[in-house]
Amino acid sequence: MKYYQQVVNVIGCGFAGIECALFLAGHGIKVHVFNVKRKYNCNCPYCSGAKISSKEELFEGLLKRELVLLGSPLMKEEERLRREGFKGCISEKLLQYGENLVKNNKNIEYFEACIHQLNPKEINIIATGGYTDEGMYEFLLNKYGSMRCFKNFQINPVFMNVDLNKLYQREGDDDHYFLPLDYMEYLQFINSVVKVMNRLGKAFSKDLVENTMEELVCKGKDCLKNYAMMPIYLSQLSHKPYAVLTFKKVENGLMLDGISSKLDGESQLEIFQNLKGFENVILVQKADVKSSVYINAKYVVNEYNQSMQDEKIFFAGSILGIDNYVDCIASGIYTAMNVNKYYSGYRMVALPNNCCIGSLAQKIISTNLLKRNGNFENYDIIDKQADYSSQKVIEFLFNRSIESLAKFKEEYIYGKHV
Repeated sequence: MKYYQQVVNVIGCGFAGIECALFLAGHGIKVHVFNVKRKYNCNCPYCSGAKISSKEELFEGLLKRELVLLGSPLMKEEERLRREGFKGCISEKLLQYGENLVKNNKNIEYFEACIHQLNPKEINIIATGGYTDEGMYEFLLNKYGSMRCFKNFQINPVFMNVDLNKLYQREGDDDHYFLPLDYMEYLQFINSVVKVMNRLGKAFSKDLVENTMEELVCKGKDCLKNYAMMPIYLSQLSHKPYAVLTFKKVENGLMLDGISSKLDGESQLEIFQNLKGFENVILVQKADVKSSVYINAKYVVNEYNQSMQDEKIFFAGSILGIDNYVDCIASGIYTAMNVNKYYSGYRMVALPNNCCIGSLAQKIISTNLLKRNGNFENYDIIDKQADYSSQKVIEFLFNRSIESLAKFKEEYIYGKHV
């Protein structure tokens, strides 16, 4: 049985940090919150103008209902704002509301300070995400290594009007397409990147972002092939191709896996139009890179968001590789549940897989994030062939999720997990 800790440190006061602090404080635990005030860069649909798919909208709605059921103060406030007809940036409004709750909670002490080292005798929750400073990044890098700690978050390009007759699919896999390239085709693609960079000149080349396609091309001829274009065997071909581009079907086209870039959209389109089948392609979403520190959770944390290397360190929020503010809130409340149990010397919990929060937690630790991107399109909790526009399917999802979570909540409070 673990001895009782005097305090839990929450580093970061974004959506996940707020949920962690408020949940633990609500259970009588003394919490110290460390935060550095920075400008909040919102990428919600209201601010960015981006459209989300109907499937993403469905699961986000379900996830919000689950969070309300679990008592999330941020999600309850969002419900109130929606009822009152609020039309602005909901996420920024929630962040301000949550910070005020944290600062006025009697069980929480709030500090505006950078943390670069952790007290090994106290429980620490790292929830710094995209606002991780250099000192904390160096701490994570030293503790977990460069293959498990990253600075940049990929946004993959999405294309429409691709000639699917030039692409291949593997038997039993209807979600992915593959474009094999021989040696000369691969060289042509590399040369098209070099041509665009030469046109842009040294001003662009001196500030290359790590692991973008242009940076990899500058490193060496085969670097891109060995990172995002690794060759695989395709049964339709008699030989293994020199390089392969992998595409995933999304609602608005085909998303190219593993490729990121800081080139402008027009330059990206010029490069990709050199590929076979892409002559008349439309670039729906250009590749991009966001500055956001995250860990490769599969190799760092267990199913409870607890560090496998140090049991007193937990993680929450976008530092786990997730992006949406609702996902970060869910991650925060899930981590806090487990910290509460660990703090009290009880067995930690794993949420059921047939609810969105549980499925999200499992997806975080089962996905290789070496080439992480921001396209979390679904949580895979029902058959992929299901008709998400069907009212019966939607009712089935909502009822199963809420019933499962209600049962879990009762067990969490009254005995199964104590």
